[in-house]
Amino acid sequence: MDNIQFGAFVAQLRKEQNLTQKELADRLHVTDKAVSKWETGKGFPDMKLLEPLAQELGVSLVELLQGARSEKESLTIGEAGEVLSQSSSQSQRVTTRRYLRLLGWILLAAAICLLYLPVTMAGIWLFMKLAAPAVSGVIGSADTYTMIVTTPTPWLPVWFWPILRFGAGVVCLVLAIRVWKLKRSLV
Repeated sequence: MDNIQFGAFVAQLRKEQNLTQKELADRLHVTDKAVSKWETGKGFPDMKLLEPLAQELGVSLVELLQGARSEKESLTIGEAGEVLSQSSSQSQRVTTRRYLRLLGWILLAAAICLLYLPVTMAGIWLFMKLAAPAVSGVIGSADTYTMIVTTPTPWLPVWFWPILRFGAGVVCLVLAIRVWKLKRSLV
Protein backbone atom coordinates (compact mmCIF):
# COMPACT_ATOMS: atom_id res chain seq x y z
CA MET A 1 0.00 0.00 0.00
CA ASP A 2 1.28 3.45 -0.82
CA ASN A 3 0.05 6.89 0.20
CA ILE A 4 -1.32 7.73 -3.26
CA GLN A 5 -3.45 4.56 -3.49
CA PHE A 6 -4.65 4.96 0.09
CA GLY A 7 -5.49 8.64 -0.46
CA ALA A 8 -7.39 7.98 -3.69
CA PHE A 9 -9.40 5.26 -1.93
CA VAL A 10 -10.26 7.53 1.00
CA ALA A 11 -11.31 10.32 -1.39
CA GLN A 12 -13.46 7.91 -3.39
CA LEU A 13 -15.19 6.56 -0.28
CA ARG A 14 -15.71 10.05 1.13
CA LYS A 15 -17.37 11.19 -2.10
CA GLU A 16 -19.55 8.06 -2.16
CA GLN A 17 -20.76 9.01 1.33
CA ASN A 18 -21.44 12.60 0.06
CA LEU A 19 -19.12 14.04 2.71
CA THR A 20 -16.87 17.05 2.38
CA GLN A 21 -13.36 16.95 3.76
CA LYS A 22 -14.49 19.31 6.53
CA GLU A 23 -17.42 17.06 7.51
CA LEU A 24 -15.22 13.95 7.63
CA ALA A 25 -12.59 15.87 9.61
CA ASP A 26 -15.19 17.03 12.14
CA ARG A 27 -16.42 13.47 12.66
CA LEU A 28 -12.86 12.24 13.29
CA HIS A 29 -11.87 15.29 15.38
CA VAL A 30 -9.04 16.29 13.04
CA THR A 31 -8.56 19.25 10.70
CA ASP A 32 -9.71 19.32 7.10
CA LYS A 33 -6.07 19.89 6.16
CA ALA A 34 -5.23 16.48 7.64
CA VAL A 35 -7.91 14.84 5.49
CA SER A 36 -6.59 16.71 2.46
CA LYS A 37 -3.06 15.44 3.16
CA TRP A 38 -4.34 11.86 3.39
CA GLU A 39 -6.23 12.16 0.12
CA THR A 40 -3.33 13.71 -1.79
CA GLY A 41 -0.86 11.13 -0.50
CA LYS A 42 1.20 13.67 1.47
CA GLY A 43 0.35 12.12 4.81
CA PHE A 44 -1.07 9.07 6.53
CA PRO A 45 -3.53 8.98 9.43
CA ASP A 46 -2.39 8.06 12.89
CA MET A 47 -2.87 4.39 13.77
CA LYS A 48 -5.56 5.21 16.34
CA LEU A 49 -7.63 6.98 13.63
CA LEU A 50 -7.72 4.06 11.19
CA GLU A 51 -10.64 2.20 12.78
CA PRO A 52 -12.86 5.32 13.20
CA LEU A 53 -11.97 6.35 9.64
CA ALA A 54 -12.99 2.94 8.30
CA GLN A 55 -16.28 3.12 10.23
CA GLU A 56 -17.06 6.62 8.91
CA LEU A 57 -16.33 5.54 5.33
CA GLY A 58 -18.34 2.32 5.61
CA VAL A 59 -15.56 -0.18 4.91
CA SER A 60 -13.67 -2.72 6.95
CA LEU A 61 -10.33 -1.85 8.45
CA VAL A 62 -8.65 -4.39 6.16
CA GLU A 63 -10.20 -2.82 3.05
CA LEU A 64 -9.10 0.62 4.19
CA LEU A 65 -5.54 -0.56 4.79
CA GLN A 66 -5.42 -2.37 1.44
CA GLY A 67 -6.72 0.70 -0.37
CA ALA A 68 -9.36 -1.30 -2.28
CA ARG A 69 -12.62 -3.11 -1.71
CA SER A 70 -12.20 -6.79 -0.98
CA GLU A 71 -14.36 -9.56 -2.39
CA LYS A 72 -13.40 -11.90 0.42
CA GLU A 73 -15.15 -11.70 3.77
CA SER A 74 -11.96 -12.39 5.72
CA LEU A 75 -8.21 -12.57 5.38
CA THR A 76 -5.75 -15.21 6.41
CA ILE A 77 -3.53 -14.46 9.37
CA GLY A 78 -0.58 -13.96 7.03
CA GLU A 79 -2.48 -11.48 4.83
CA ALA A 80 -3.73 -9.54 7.84
CA GLY A 81 -0.22 -9.42 9.28
CA GLU A 82 1.15 -8.15 5.98
CA VAL A 83 -1.50 -5.41 5.72
CA LEU A 84 -0.86 -4.35 9.31
CA SER A 85 2.91 -4.37 8.76
CA GLN A 86 2.58 -2.19 5.65
CA SER A 87 0.37 0.36 7.38
CA SER A 88 2.66 0.45 10.40
CA SER A 89 5.76 1.02 8.29
CA GLN A 90 3.95 3.74 6.32
CA SER A 91 3.05 5.51 9.56
CA GLN A 92 6.65 5.22 10.77
CA ARG A 93 7.96 6.72 7.51
CA VAL A 94 5.66 9.72 7.88
CA THR A 95 6.79 10.25 11.48
CA THR A 96 10.45 9.84 10.50
CA ARG A 97 10.07 12.45 7.75
CA ARG A 98 8.55 14.91 10.24
CA TYR A 99 11.45 14.49 12.67
CA LEU A 100 14.01 14.76 9.88
CA ARG A 101 12.42 18.00 8.67
CA LEU A 102 12.58 19.39 12.22
CA LEU A 103 16.21 18.27 12.61
CA GLY A 104 17.09 19.92 9.29
CA TRP A 105 15.66 23.26 10.43
CA ILE A 106 17.44 23.04 13.79
CA LEU A 107 20.76 22.34 12.07
CA LEU A 108 20.23 25.24 9.66
CA ALA A 109 19.47 27.61 12.56
CA ALA A 110 22.60 26.42 14.39
CA ALA A 111 24.69 26.93 11.24
CA ILE A 112 23.40 30.49 10.86
CA CYS A 113 24.08 31.30 14.53
CA LEU A 114 27.57 29.82 14.37
CA LEU A 115 28.51 31.43 11.05
CA TYR A 116 27.17 34.90 11.85
CA LEU A 117 29.97 36.02 14.20
CA PRO A 118 32.99 34.83 12.17
CA VAL A 119 31.61 36.25 8.93
CA THR A 120 30.77 39.55 10.64
CA MET A 121 34.21 39.72 12.27
CA ALA A 122 35.90 39.01 8.95
CA GLY A 123 33.90 41.81 7.33
CA ILE A 124 34.81 44.27 10.09
CA TRP A 125 38.47 43.27 9.92
CA LEU A 126 38.48 43.74 6.14
CA PHE A 127 36.78 47.13 6.48
CA MET A 128 39.31 48.24 9.09
CA LYS A 129 42.21 47.19 6.88
CA LEU A 130 40.89 48.77 3.70
CA ALA A 131 38.76 51.75 4.65
CA ALA A 132 39.68 52.98 8.14
CA PRO A 133 42.50 55.47 8.43
CA ALA A 134 45.55 54.36 10.35
CA VAL A 135 45.67 55.91 13.80
CA SER A 136 48.52 55.29 16.17
CA GLY A 137 49.59 56.60 19.55
CA VAL A 138 46.33 58.29 20.63
CA ILE A 139 44.38 56.79 23.52
CA GLY A 140 42.18 59.72 24.52
CA SER A 141 42.09 63.48 24.82
CA ALA A 142 42.49 65.88 27.71
CA ASP A 143 38.77 66.50 28.16
CA THR A 144 37.59 62.84 28.21
CA TYR A 145 38.16 59.88 30.47
CA THR A 146 40.09 56.91 29.14
CA MET A 147 39.57 53.41 30.47
CA ILE A 148 41.96 50.59 29.78
CA VAL A 149 40.64 47.11 30.47
CA THR A 150 42.94 44.17 30.83
CA THR A 151 41.94 40.52 30.80
CA PRO A 152 43.88 37.37 31.57
CA THR A 153 45.52 35.62 28.65
CA PRO A 154 43.17 33.04 27.16
CA TRP A 155 44.32 29.42 27.06
CA LEU A 156 43.77 29.38 23.28
CA PRO A 157 44.66 32.16 20.90
CA VAL A 158 41.95 34.72 20.16
CA TRP A 159 41.97 33.90 16.42
CA PHE A 160 41.08 30.27 17.19
CA TRP A 161 37.49 30.88 18.36
CA PRO A 162 36.10 32.40 15.12
CA ILE A 163 37.74 29.59 13.15
CA LEU A 164 36.21 27.02 15.50
CA ARG A 165 32.75 28.63 15.16
CA PHE A 166 33.11 28.81 11.38
CA GLY A 167 34.06 25.13 11.19
CA ALA A 168 31.17 24.11 13.43
CA GLY A 169 28.80 26.23 11.33
CA VAL A 170 29.94 24.58 8.12
CA VAL A 171 29.52 21.14 9.69
CA CYS A 172 25.94 22.03 10.76
CA LEU A 173 25.17 23.31 7.27
CA VAL A 174 26.48 20.14 5.63
CA LEU A 175 24.51 17.98 8.09
CA ALA A 176 21.34 19.98 7.39
CA ILE A 177 21.73 19.38 3.65
CA ARG A 178 22.31 15.66 4.21
CA VAL A 179 19.25 15.40 6.48
CA TRP A 180 17.07 17.08 3.82
CA LYS A 181 18.37 14.69 1.16
CA LEU A 182 17.65 11.74 3.45
CA LYS A 183 14.14 13.05 4.11
CA ARG A 184 13.50 13.32 0.36
CA SER A 185 14.67 9.75 -0.19
CA LEU A 186 12.09 8.40 2.33
CA VAL A 187 9.13 8.51 -0.03
